Amino acid sequence: MADELQGIVAGLRSAEAAIRLSAAAALEEALKEEVERGRMTWDDVVAAVLPELVAGLGDAGKGVQVHAANCLEFLSYHSPAVLPALRAALAGPDRWRAWGAALVGARLGLWCAEMGPALQEAMGAADRDVRWAAAGCCLQLGRRHGEAVAAAKGALLGANPLARKMGAYCLGAMGQYADVEADLAGRLDDAERDVRRAVILGIDKLPRVSERVQARIAAMRGDPDEYVRRTAAAVAAKFGR
Repeated sequence: MADELQGIVAGLRSAEAAIRLSAAAALEEALKEEVERGRMTWDDVVAAVLPELVAGLGDAGKGVQVHAANCLEFLSYHSPAVLPALRAALAGPDRWRAWGAALVGARLGLWCAEMGPALQEAMGAADRDVRWAAAGCCLQLGRRHGEAVAAAKGALLGANPLARKMGAYCLGAMGQYADVEADLAGRLDDAERDVRRAVILGIDKLPRVSERVQARIAAMRGDPDEYVRRTAAAVAAKFGR
């Protein structure tokens, strides 16, 4: 296994994206096989691959990032060295790597202060899949960690309109277990039409909506944007307005 790991690690360092992807996939498979082989201690395995896996969280190729995240999630159950390495990545300057570390932390159901900024930034990513994955992480974590709800609220208040939109969708789903109506209503007048529309749809998911907020949405039938007007009219009709 030691020689095999050395070869895989060399592949993870390659300048060729295809080689890195192949190596990351091979490492994930090798770790699964090692469970049955048991020829090395897990401390030895982690020492051999941890730096490259953490680096892989910041790989430009999403496939490498996903395989690295899978490996780190697996190794976290076998070595105490993994979680400190993830936290260091969360706090580091590479924000793409920080997102990868936040993904692993969310899978493990863990929270630390550094996860909030990483998830907020990821909710504003240009990549749609990343935005929705980050929102899903917040939603999952919010059931156990109030800080995740605060992170979604922070995204809704941020400068990035994509993050605000995702924050609105996320808070709408969080309304099943958190008090978020006032936060959503505070962005009904957002300068971005997509954010206003997302806020309306978020409010529509809440189990209860106050008469005051219902009236505000009904009034948005006069919004300057056609799509916002249509969304407001449909949701207001559900409220009987």
